[in-house]
Amino acid sequence: MLAPPLPQDAAHRLRVLLDLNILDTAAQERFDRITRMAARLFGVPIALVSLVDAERQWFKSRVGLALDSIPRAESFCAHALMQDGLMVVEDARLDERFGALPIVAQTGARFYAGHPLAMPDGQVIGTLCIIDHSPRALDDEQRTLLRDLAALAANEIAAIELRRAHERRLANEAWIRVLLDHIPDGVLMLDANGSVMSANPAAEQMFGSDLYGLAGRNAVALFGEDAALLLDPELTAAAPPQEGGGRRIDGSTFPIEVQLAPMCLDGQRRYAAIVRDVTRQHEDAQRSRATEERRRKHFTTATHELRTPMASILGFSELLLKRDFDPATSRELLDIIHRQASRLVDLINQLLDLARIEAGGTEGLSFTRVNVAELVEQTLTGLNGLGQNHRIRVELETGMPAFSADPQKMQQALTNIISNSIKYSADDTTVDVSAAALQRNAKLMIAIRVADHGIGMTPEQLARIFDAFYRAGESPNVQGSGLGMTIFKEIIELHGGQADIESHPGTGTAVTVWLPALPDHG
Repeated sequence: MLAPPLPQDAAHRLRVLLDLNILDTAAQERFDRITRMAARLFGVPIALVSLVDAERQWFKSRVGLALDSIPRAESFCAHALMQDGLMVVEDARLDERFGALPIVAQTGARFYAGHPLAMPDGQVIGTLCIIDHSPRALDDEQRTLLRDLAALAANEIAAIELRRAHERRLANEAWIRVLLDHIPDGVLMLDANGSVMSANPAAEQMFGSDLYGLAGRNAVALFGEDAALLLDPELTAAAPPQEGGGRRIDGSTFPIEVQLAPMCLDGQRRYAAIVRDVTRQHEDAQRSRATEERRRKHFTTATHELRTPMASILGFSELLLKRDFDPATSRELLDIIHRQASRLVDLINQLLDLARIEAGGTEGLSFTRVNVAELVEQTLTGLNGLGQNHRIRVELETGMPAFSADPQKMQQALTNIISNSIKYSADDTTVDVSAAALQRNAKLMIAIRVADHGIGMTPEQLARIFDAFYRAGESPNVQGSGLGMTIFKEIIELHGGQADIESHPGTGTAVTVWLPALPDHG
């Protein structure tokens, strides 16, 4: 018995066979029909559709044989794989290659004829074979018949693979469709002229129209004039992303980043356009520039604001060190130093607080559900130290919805405006704090209003009320850093709110804070 040789491309042949996922599968009528036909047409007891892997010959279909596989080294078919066509062994006992095979010596097989089963790429994965217990020969017509039956078996295997490939393609297409339906970037397919052929939901939303409204529109109409440069027929790879101006169906514009990649589908040139709305990035960049500009202004003004109390502290402390004063004068100088030091500490704390708020943004806030009544109560408790709470009148609407906020920061903002109302109004006047749920720009908002009957502000003062270090009131009894209202505005805007201020000289000031209400009243 001679061991069957290995094909030169044995590894590749085995990979093709394994990729078919047909080994060790259940019997199928499409193959059993062929082996039954072969056994009847040739009048043989055994007919097999066999597949040969690295170690064995496995039978996808068998007639007249109980075994489902035999070792590769003991098979006829491992030799038949090496043939260009039909291999016929008229009497195996007389052939040195097969005389000692168990199927010959023990089972009594004498005649074998097998034709290779070749896949579309030419790789041979097995055979269709017939076996008889008596020596015999095949005439030309029988050889042709066996070859045709082998072709049928090979076609059935190829059909299985074709169906699986089609199923894989459908699965891939479904996966790609799900991906396109859920990615945030717009994806459009363009023809060779740059006209829209298809679009994913993100692109439809981005440009304000469904596919019916987008189909046929040219990329230039959607992406701007620069799109014509990207539709280069010589382009062979994806162009670098470019920023431009997108145009919606209604004519409105917005900033976009677009990248075009050429491809060939069904022999036709196509472009895949990936579009990203960069409005938020532009707004973030603009806010960053504005914040940086404010910081530079704050730093410039802060150097002056810090220099004044520091100069006072140094000047008066130097007097105390160099000259002897009577106890009353010394105490007066120390009192000045203490007031200026307190002002300096307050100014530094306010600067640090403003810097933390600007640097942290919304990420620096701890949002939770806030009840308006509880917020007002906690704020007033914190103001007890001023000894003026008896002047504050509170009127809150019942059943108001809650809103989302950082309680500590919101209490700080409310403290700033209430304390200002107390400071800039006479002791015999009231400060009114009220709250209600109101509609504003078609949205339910929480309106918190703080009104006093104090000195008020001129239009010029009101225009600068949120400027850092600006103090509208000139009362000598009122101390402050001029940062309170700046911090107040930053806090309210980080909460998605707005602040309205009404003020008239001699009649007082009213500040209304508008904050988005939560959907339910729980």
